[in-house]
Amino acid sequence: MDFVPSGKELSHFPFLKKAQDPIRSRFTSLGSLLGTPKGEALVSQAIERITEAANPRKNRVPEVCESPEDEIASYALARIIASCVSDRQLIDRLTRYEAERAYYFLVNEEEWNSNYVQDNGDYSRLWTEIADELGIRISHDRMPVADYVELVAPLHDNRYRLINRQVTRGFVTVNKNERYELLRERIRVLLRRDLPHRVPKEICELLAPKTEEIKKAYQEQMLRQFGKVEESAFPPCMQALISALAAGTNLTHAGRFSLTAFLHNIGMDINGIAELYARSPDFNVEMTMYQVEHITGRGGTSTEYTTPACAAMQTTGLCVHRDPLCEKVSHPLSYYKAKKSRPHKPAPTKPPVAEKDRKNS
Repeated sequence: MDFVPSGKELSHFPFLKKAQDPIRSRFTSLGSLLGTPKGEALVSQAIERITEAANPRKNRVPEVCESPEDEIASYALARIIASCVSDRQLIDRLTRYEAERAYYFLVNEEEWNSNYVQDNGDYSRLWTEIADELGIRISHDRMPVADYVELVAPLHDNRYRLINRQVTRGFVTVNKNERYELLRERIRVLLRRDLPHRVPKEICELLAPKTEEIKKAYQEQMLRQFGKVEESAFPPCMQALISALAAGTNLTHAGRFSLTAFLHNIGMDINGIAELYARSPDFNVEMTMYQVEHITGRGGTSTEYTTPACAAMQTTGLCVHRDPLCEKVSHPLSYYKAKKSRPHKPAPTKPPVAEKDRKNS
């Protein structure tokens, strides 16, 4: 007998086919819906979803406040709005947010789902339904090697490398926590693969006032986090790496990783980062973009790397030209924030030369 999820269950996982099918008719005439009070309410819910996704600090536990149908509709509308905004980083954050949200509800299913029933060992019926729809075959904590390799390809945690796994007769062993993590990654990849949607121009025009608000708010958020990029506030280690690039020197892998992660973390876009590497003797556009997208979490992976701490920079030999501020911080990003927060002091001027000193000179 087929498992039929309840409306509440579907509202927690709005990407499922059984959740999307009932609301598709509402979006066949999206233009007319947007002009109604109901449409405006759904847009507000969708924007709230995007805002929460864009927030680097998730301040609340995911919850469903609206009716299941409205919750699912706001999910679909959020993806439409994000497609109209057409900012790759914002889309990445939205898909990562939805995957994390689904992960939370799955891990805590016994707490919110009164219909919770174990279907196969400690696998719930709902978990099995989602895994089946997304093409994940895990049974008795084992999955086929080929499926496993494809699923973990975007992940860079060493524990997921096949060489570190227990493989028996073509099956890889996964524990309960990993099962949830792998499903989360699968959700993220599939949701990201479908975006941005090809939204009709007239729909984006109707949503333009809201998309402009989102763009403005997102830009302001980035400015609040690190402000306008100021190279003069870069820590000595990063200035040294940029100077090496300008001099036509090939950076080590550690140097490329550290510089790229730092520039990404302070808000520089990937094109700007890639341009810095154009002076490198071994510059290759495709390879550079691949590396930059990988480090910044845009190359099909949810991993958004952070700048190595000062201790790691010392280990790789990249900590150079230390100054007094370096002694007070333990991370290049802390240096950057501290340097930017200092008031700019005007350059000292030479005191005027007295008349008698001019005559004596």
